Amino acid sequence: MTKPITMIPELENNTSFMLGLAYKQFRTIANQTLAVECDITLEMLGALRVLAHLGEVPQQALAEALRRERSVTKRLVDNCIKRGLVEVHKSELNKKARYLVLTPKGVEVKDKAHQQLSALVDDFYSPLTTEERGLILSLCKKLIRDDIFLTGE
Repeated sequence: MTKPITMIPELENNTSFMLGLAYKQFRTIANQTLAVECDITLEMLGALRVLAHLGEVPQQALAEALRRERSVTKRLVDNCIKRGLVEVHKSELNKKARYLVLTPKGVEVKDKAHQQLSALVDDFYSPLTTEERGLILSLCKKLIRDDIFLTGE
């Protein structure tokens, strides 16, 4: 028998509510740790990971990789620039396009944040077996739609 979480049956039995609550709790824990240890947010770490993987890319490519709207991505990038984690270059061909690249500090912070987050993930998911963790990941991937981009939270 699982322990009651909200004491409200309509919420207790609502998969979307419970999935959202689990994510919000993880995000809170992760953001608190990343803020103290690395002066970044979970969303900023996502951007650093994308740039580390793709290299120098237009800002729009970052937005698409993160599945976020352009305006949200711009604020995210601006915060990374303020911290010296990302540099912006203008395209010679398209003066409107902003090309983004990680700075050496951005690589260092990404690596440090990755280590911090790995420990948090292990702790957060410790009540689950390896199989259950894999099942959650595969189920979430089934639910994600291609036509919905995230707005600010």
